[in-house]
Amino acid sequence: MVDKKDFTPYDLRRYPIVPLIGVGVLLIRNNSLLIVKRKFNPDAGYWSIPGGHLDIGERTQSAAEREGFEETGFKVKVTKLAGIIDKIMYDDTGKIEYHYVLINYFVEQTEGDLNQPPMPDSDALDAKFVPFKDLKTYKLTESLVELLKQLKMGY
Repeated sequence: MVDKKDFTPYDLRRYPIVPLIGVGVLLIRNNSLLIVKRKFNPDAGYWSIPGGHLDIGERTQSAAEREGFEETGFKVKVTKLAGIIDKIMYDDTGKIEYHYVLINYFVEQTEGDLNQPPMPDSDALDAKFVPFKDLKTYKLTESLVELLKQLKMGY
């Protein structure tokens, strides 16, 4: 049984009763990957690809395009599936604290200056393009490392 003091009533992400669905986008420019520094848990302070939750009634590709824009200011279009990652995180007592199925897509920017820097929103502390060769110097989320390994992209 989960102790109600462990989470706020509106935070349905922690100690879920069913797995949640998240979407992520891989936007590549000049052999660099767009990454954001996460502001909130899970993984606050870590770098990952832009993404977020799938809304009820929303298709995963539409959610990916929406989240890409919301987190970076770039209008993007899904080009193909990049991979699916299971993200299961346990608390210190062994209970599942977070459980996500992350559906990740490659995207391309469809509007605006292709040299413009990203504009992080309220969910991100920072956003930037990082050369693949430099990604190992960043504190990346485990799920991003797993995805990069699956794709054989710098890991």
